[in-house]
Amino acid sequence: MKYNDLWFGVLSRSALSGLREYYQKNESLIESARKSDLSRIEDEVGKIGKELKLTEDEKYSEWNLLVGEHEITYDMFFTNLFRYSCVVLVTLILEDHLNKLSWALYKMKEHSKLPPNPRGDIIATYKGYLDNFSLSYDNSLWAFVDDLRCIRNCIVHSSGDVSRRSPKQQSELEKIAKKNIGVHIGGRSTQYQLTPLYLDDDVIIIEPRYCETTILNVTNLFEALCKAADLPLEVKFDIDRS
Repeated sequence: MKYNDLWFGVLSRSALSGLREYYQKNESLIESARKSDLSRIEDEVGKIGKELKLTEDEKYSEWNLLVGEHEITYDMFFTNLFRYSCVVLVTLILEDHLNKLSWALYKMKEHSKLPPNPRGDIIATYKGYLDNFSLSYDNSLWAFVDDLRCIRNCIVHSSGDVSRRSPKQQSELEKIAKKNIGVHIGGRSTQYQLTPLYLDDDVIIIEPRYCETTILNVTNLFEALCKAADLPLEVKFDIDRS
C-alpha cells in the first residue's frame, strides 16, 4: 500500500480546495479585465469625442458600438467558455479521484476484486465498485452527478449546442434548465433569455453559482466517502505535553 493511498482523503481535500480557489480567482480575473476594458472604452470615446468634436449623441453611438463588442467578449464569450472548461475539469477530477479512492480501498481492505477500467459511464462504474465495500454514508450525495454528466457530455460532444443532442438528451437538458441551478439554454429558457451573440440559440449558458455548487458537491461527496472508509481528511500531529 502506498503512502498516498492512506492519505487519499487529505490529498483529495487539498486538491478540491485548490480547484475551488482556481475557479474563483479566474472568475475574479475575468471580472477585473471586464472593468478595465470598460474604463478603456470610456477613455477612448472621450478622446475621440474631443478630437473630432462629436456631439453627445455621436459619442453615445461610438460608445454603444464599443460596448457591444465588449459585452460579446467579456459577458458572454470569456465567461461562458471558462465555465464550460470548469464543468469539464470538475468531471475529470471527479473521475480521477474515484479511480484513486477505488485503488486505495482495494489495497487497504485487501479486496478480492480489482478496481474497474471503465469505458462507458465512468462515474457509475466506480460507484458500483465502491458499493462493494458497504460504506455507510448519505447516498443522495451522488444526486448532482447525473446533471453534471449530461451537461459535460453536451459541452464535449456538441460544443454546448443542445440541438445537436438526441431527443432524449435534449429533454434531459431542458429539465436541468428548469431546476434553477444556474444552467440555462439560449432561446429555450424563460428564466434566462440572453443568448450569447457569437452563437445561435440552443447553447448551454452557465452561471457562476452552478460551478461553485458543483465543486462543493464533489468536495462533500469525497469527504463523506473518506469518513465512511476511515480515511483521514487532515493531518494530525501527536504533541507530547509532558
